Amino acid sequence: MTDATHPTPAELARAIALETAYEASKPRTPDRVEEVTSRIWGDWAAAYPEAGTRPPLLDFIREVAGTRSVTIEGRGDTRAFWSYRSQPEGAPQDVGHRFLAQACGESRGYQVLEDTEAGRTLDSYHLWQPEVQKALAQDLGLPEQELQSLAPEVWKAASFRYAQAAQGPVVAFAADIGARSVLGEIEMPQLLDHPNVGKEGVRFPLPLPRHEHLPAELDELMSDEAVRCQLRMEDYDAKSTTPATFAAKLAAIDAPERQRTALAAAVTSLRAAESYTDLAGPAAGHQQPEPKKPVLGQSFIHGAAIPTTLTVPPRPAIAVASTHGVINPGIEAAPESAGIGR
Repeated sequence: MTDATHPTPAELARAIALETAYEASKPRTPDRVEEVTSRIWGDWAAAYPEAGTRPPLLDFIREVAGTRSVTIEGRGDTRAFWSYRSQPEGAPQDVGHRFLAQACGESRGYQVLEDTEAGRTLDSYHLWQPEVQKALAQDLGLPEQELQSLAPEVWKAASFRYAQAAQGPVVAFAADIGARSVLGEIEMPQLLDHPNVGKEGVRFPLPLPRHEHLPAELDELMSDEAVRCQLRMEDYDAKSTTPATFAAKLAAIDAPERQRTALAAAVTSLRAAESYTDLAGPAAGHQQPEPKKPVLGQSFIHGAAIPTTLTVPPRPAIAVASTHGVINPGIEAAPESAGIGR
């Protein structure tokens, strides 16, 4: 069975250490930038010893993403995916989910793209770093925009291949999933269509954050892993969506049998609400019955005193799920670095 339990204290500590080391390795000085660009040129020359047979340098980098191995020998079949960052329960600070995936990859035997041959090589090129982009643009006589677009292109290509290579159930280290993240745009669609994975084969070691503009029972429905993997945070964003548009998104997903009744009820409730504020009150379309008032001067209990006022016990408050310390991330655009905002 796939181990998709919450990261242990040791795994959280390892993830923070990995992120600290990664941040320290980023080439920010001219000398470090030169080390990286020299590595790229050296790999290019080593792959094509005869200068006349060498493709353009950027095509070589694309070749790395498109042909190098995306599987780690000696690891298990479970592939880990990730997106963005949060502060999981038990962690002293927020941490990139990439590093949680790598820490759990070490301890649980997960496959992790950044630890494969393709991932390690691309990682060593630091293509997200503006300093490296500028240096390569100058070396090649190309506009910087071309180098800026290279990083998302090659990482998406490697991620596509990595998802295609899944052998069975996978784990996704994510809170909400952004539609424009690599996980949301490239990997998850591949996994949902994959014969070895599908909606029932995606597990989430981290809990879904609490969305305060939604009823707790709707968050509970969205927390079902087979539902969660099909939703994107843009589907239910409080500022850019309405209950009606969210209802349309929910109605279109492939719900598991166990959640079809709950999903149908949620869609009905959302469609009846004009705003998310309406969802905080009584369920749309259902009138609360008027409380029955006793007829003063009558009693069915012999000898009972007739009350002059009616005391109604307070209605119990609805329990709200804890966020478990998870930061609800903003919508993800193209990642700033291969290790942080993918």
